[in-house]
Amino acid sequence: MKKWLAPILALALCGCIDDKALPEGYADNRSAANADAKVSGDILIASIFPRTPIIAEGGSISLTAVVTNGAGLTLESTLAEPVLVKWSSSNAAIASVDEKGGLFGKSLGSAVITAVAYKGAYMSASYNVVVHVAKRNSLDVSELFFNPMQAYIDMDAERVFRLSAVDHAGTATSLSEGQIRLESNNENVSIAPSEINLTSTNAAVEVKIKGLQKGFSFITPYYELGSSDGSEKVKITGTPLVVQVKDSVETSLPSFSGFDGGGDLSIAVAEERGGYKTVYVSHYDKTAKGLLFSDFYTAWAHRTAKGGKGTSVDTGRSNGIALSPFDYNRDLPIIASLKNSSVALYYQTSRGGGWFETEVESNVTDANRTYAQNADRLISVSAFRAPEGSAAENALHVAYYDAAREQVCLVSYTSPRDKQANSKCITSKAPPHSVSLAHNDVTGEPRMVYGVREYLYTDSNGTNTTIPEALYYVSRQNGDLYREQIPIDGGASYASIALDRSNKPMVALKEGDYVRVYSREADGNVFKWARDPLSGIDVSQGEIVSVSFAIDAYNEPRVAFASNTGGGAKIRYARKPPFRNLGSRWSLEEPGQNVAGAQGGSSAIVVDSANRAHLVYGVESKKWFNYWAEPNFFDYRAYPTSGYSKADLITETGKVQ
Repeated sequence: MKKWLAPILALALCGCIDDKALPEGYADNRSAANADAKVSGDILIASIFPRTPIIAEGGSISLTAVVTNGAGLTLESTLAEPVLVKWSSSNAAIASVDEKGGLFGKSLGSAVITAVAYKGAYMSASYNVVVHVAKRNSLDVSELFFNPMQAYIDMDAERVFRLSAVDHAGTATSLSEGQIRLESNNENVSIAPSEINLTSTNAAVEVKIKGLQKGFSFITPYYELGSSDGSEKVKITGTPLVVQVKDSVETSLPSFSGFDGGGDLSIAVAEERGGYKTVYVSHYDKTAKGLLFSDFYTAWAHRTAKGGKGTSVDTGRSNGIALSPFDYNRDLPIIASLKNSSVALYYQTSRGGGWFETEVESNVTDANRTYAQNADRLISVSAFRAPEGSAAENALHVAYYDAAREQVCLVSYTSPRDKQANSKCITSKAPPHSVSLAHNDVTGEPRMVYGVREYLYTDSNGTNTTIPEALYYVSRQNGDLYREQIPIDGGASYASIALDRSNKPMVALKEGDYVRVYSREADGNVFKWARDPLSGIDVSQGEIVSVSFAIDAYNEPRVAFASNTGGGAKIRYARKPPFRNLGSRWSLEEPGQNVAGAQGGSSAIVVDSANRAHLVYGVESKKWFNYWAEPNFFDYRAYPTSGYSKADLITETGKVQ
């Protein structure tokens, strides 16, 4: 048997100092005072992984830069102060590199790939790696990558990762006759087994990795193929797996006596001075029939949102949370809930203070509450804070279903005490299974999606009509609601909407046994819905029981979904890896351990200003919920920064149905 590749390949590091001003285009995004770049000892690229890559002609991998300060601490990239990395190739005809560090083999030979990092007015010295492009082997293994590509591991815990191979066309390919070798850049982890043998049918292998001590590790895969006569000896480098070993991956909230919570989860993250973040979670307690509220500063704290514990308090089965956009209080949570015969808002005027209640609508009957027990989500809330100097107003939008009037309604107002809120409704004879809301981040105009399952409707004359399953998108223009149907292939549940940086709507949902993502694309003067090429996450091994959706700062979708399997409940988190042009492939993470004998429940996801996902989820056998935060890793921005002008914004038209 062949042994593991032990030595770490040579590292090519250029000590050259590039003391020029920032390249053209970058200064436009900075203040005049910061227009000139300065090489700083407080920002440097400590390494690039893989360190000396060998890629196949027609193949590709991802390069990852690790940017640190003078003390050796990894720099975090935020929206307010991003860390930018600029990539270039000495010979793009041999090996080209894109703005995200995606490396592509063009022809046989070698090239030098250079990276320079920028933060604020400062830049790093250039850092070089030598890339070799090898002949494509007969089996055409052109790319190796892990799923997930980055993950936490508990100290002394083990995780299994799937290593896959594709050919130059991106199609899964066999690894037969060759051998996979893995190499870690340090001793923070151990890898088992010590050698991997492949059969003729292997297109992927499972690798078990154990966390030994805190810190980051890069595990680089290599594929080796050698014929008996030595005529076709090939070694190909794959994209490294990034692992962070921590004391604890996941935080489970304590069980408070008398409470049975974890239903109807909703999450928000407040950004505070100094980059500190506060995580807010709202959820329903079915024992006290009350809306519970939890906040996370340095440790979790728990409060009832209104009225305290007791069966006399019934704040509603379904709820959503947002951050208050109003001037007097810019960072505190505001919660919308279906409560008995009304839609109510709960809000604070100071952190940790008492809660106030405002009725948004008072003519919503108990039919809402009855139906809500079997619905996915019947209320959603979205807060818009107008940019400084904008003609738009701060506003809060609440969408909900009114069973008595057979309408999906949208309420918008500019103060939580505003009794003259703008309310518009649209008829829906079939009760929705989910209602989800977002807003245009320039104008503040709300956007909604709701879905209905097949429904037998009986009118006042006793006539029965079968209403087919459908998914609808609703926008508001000039005070009126416009609705259009989203064409889907199968049954739809748990629909959730988000808008990208150009304010294009995207929708994630359960469609049959899969999670799908749809986007609204402009085709000339016509808008069409199309399944996004990022969709197709295979979750056929379990029944999906919730889907939550967000879009990050780089326009990439993030999806969290809970499912039930034969072994219990699981939560999954999927995204396109931040540093990789992977086309239709997702990185799929399982943040929580499988809960044997349990049933999955609610889930909610939000992305903060550092582009980091925060996830909460519950299982029926637990009387609380779990919290998971995505590893920060090395989510740097591509250089130069790109923005969207007003010309990029979509103007929507339609007709009221």
